[in-house]
Amino acid sequence: MNQNSVTFAPRPAKLPQAPNPESQPRPRKLRRISRACDFCHKRSIRCTPSQEDSTRCQNCLDFGVSCTYNRPAKKRGIKSGNAKQSRQEGSSSHDGQSDARLLLELNGIVEGNGNFNVVDKFFIPEKWRSMVLENEEKIRNLVEVYFEVVYPIFPLFHTPTMLRRTANRDYLTDHAFFADVMAMCALASSRARDGALFPGRWDPEYFKVPSSESFFAAAKEAIPQDLSAMRGLDWLRTCAMMALYGIQVGKIHIMHQYLGLYHSLVAMDGLHDEKNWPKGIGLIEIEVRRRLFWSMYTLEVFSSIIWGSIIRCRESQCKVSYPSEVDDEFLFDAGYQPPNALIPSFPSQAITNPISWLHGWNFTTELYRILEHAVDEFHSRPKQHSGPFSPGDLFARERPVQSVVLDKVMEMHAALPQRFKEAKPMPDNGKGGLEDKFSFQVANITATLQLVRMILFTTKDATVDQKCAIAREFLDGFAKVPVIFLRAISAPLLYHLAGIGSILGSVIEGPLSESSYLQVRDVLLAMADLLASLETGITRAVGAASRIRTQIGMIEDYMNRQRQQELASSSLPNPAYPNSVPLPAVTTATNPNIDPSLEANAPPGGANLYQQPPNNFDFKPDFSNTGGVDNMNAGMNHTAGDQFQFQLPPELLEGWPWPLDMSQGFAGF
Repeated sequence: MNQNSVTFAPRPAKLPQAPNPESQPRPRKLRRISRACDFCHKRSIRCTPSQEDSTRCQNCLDFGVSCTYNRPAKKRGIKSGNAKQSRQEGSSSHDGQSDARLLLELNGIVEGNGNFNVVDKFFIPEKWRSMVLENEEKIRNLVEVYFEVVYPIFPLFHTPTMLRRTANRDYLTDHAFFADVMAMCALASSRARDGALFPGRWDPEYFKVPSSESFFAAAKEAIPQDLSAMRGLDWLRTCAMMALYGIQVGKIHIMHQYLGLYHSLVAMDGLHDEKNWPKGIGLIEIEVRRRLFWSMYTLEVFSSIIWGSIIRCRESQCKVSYPSEVDDEFLFDAGYQPPNALIPSFPSQAITNPISWLHGWNFTTELYRILEHAVDEFHSRPKQHSGPFSPGDLFARERPVQSVVLDKVMEMHAALPQRFKEAKPMPDNGKGGLEDKFSFQVANITATLQLVRMILFTTKDATVDQKCAIAREFLDGFAKVPVIFLRAISAPLLYHLAGIGSILGSVIEGPLSESSYLQVRDVLLAMADLLASLETGITRAVGAASRIRTQIGMIEDYMNRQRQQELASSSLPNPAYPNSVPLPAVTTATNPNIDPSLEANAPPGGANLYQQPPNNFDFKPDFSNTGGVDNMNAGMNHTAGDQFQFQLPPELLEGWPWPLDMSQGFAGF
């Protein structure tokens, strides 16, 4: 067994027995421990003998670990060269005051400079001590859940190092690591509650207690009031995971709060420039820092698109390399040790390895860097001067044509290995191994690629046909990804899809022919079906599906009234209002994930748009009546009514669930 590994064994409960005075043994004299065991010495805690087991101290017995003395013993007494000096100072090896001070220093009561620093046996605050100590096995299991469903998109840790630190229970005595682990458990627990667990792997009921809110509160209270005390990688990761927790539970203000705190720590730590990183850190921390930086960069760009926030982390101001595409089991402080002989063990810079899942992860980062500039291009179109002139005019640069950018993006995607384009189904036992990480990349790349295309087309005022074609390709691509990976990405993916739907739906603000409207409506309803299916089981659903159906129902009701008025005013059919395809009536029960306030806005007498999707989600969009996917630039076979352009009235658009201007973000979701 590895010397650093720890075996945890539950202590058997003892039944109380009545004392028998005649059979009571005489109290055994406890031996004095003259040297602390390895476990107590490493944690600087007092090593006391045990009354129950003479082979272990009380701490090792309480924690269920082996009581060892494997570290080299230091010689006692004063070295010969220091004997004279000791006599001159009036001290000796038997000086009671020196021995007492040495004992206090060893037990963490007095610092080397003589200042008292009274500490408890553990760092854990009293409020959370029982929760943590009674759920240590569950904490280790939640760490595993994180590595299964969160880590493939946000690889903020080195897997072997994190598992070892958790097994050693370093979070009991390390302040920053305690906050780190509590934030990780909060995020993993909220994902488990929302149905992100792999089938056959875990029982969701097992993770209900303690609640994710309890873990989050423990992490929140562990954060110091003084930010200058939050130095190091663990604090950065704590803020990152708490921001992700805010997205998962649908409380976007939590995301903004801790994303802002993270950027404050980045400025203090200098994470944006590798020259500022601590000297002498190992290769593992270098790679983890790179993963953390680019993970949060993508989250920053994502939040700016979906919720209209500013981008505080610009890629032009960053000097951080991409993470090396080496899996954790081949990454050591001594160097890379991948099985592929083409990769050097000690490269001078980050390496590229198409056989690693991190190759697809880095590709997604490339897409977000393009997204940053695409959003900048959109915001630069409507000139908004706050002064007598625009500084942007002084630094005007030639911008590439959007079609050129799009061609480059599609060329990059075509060059990806096939494993990043098609996801493999998961085995029934929920243990897909390394293939799971590739499937996560397929889902993430599919969603991000279509978001890039949609924003590029929005920037250049693409036609309705082009936007609908992108949305159809997006839905067709998601139909090929096993739903378990879509649900594992969970709430962030729902907001991602809602953002794409909002861009597509914004075309309804302008003049439309009825055939164009029907095309947009069909795609939006198909997207609503996908969103509703993924929202099933999520505690705080995004609600985009119900909003889409509600608004389309209101538009349908308006258009039907217009037709009736037109028919009533003329005995002849008006070619401006051809027969439209009615929405299918649904008689299913109300969706429990729908905000009750939305039901009050449902069209009176209209179709029931609140259809609860089946739990066994099998999404197969049908666009047989809306034209092909690949023919993006081709025109449609317009009917006579297509010549009529209608404009929805402002009072109908006031309740539109997404802002119709990208500059306002998509905060409606």
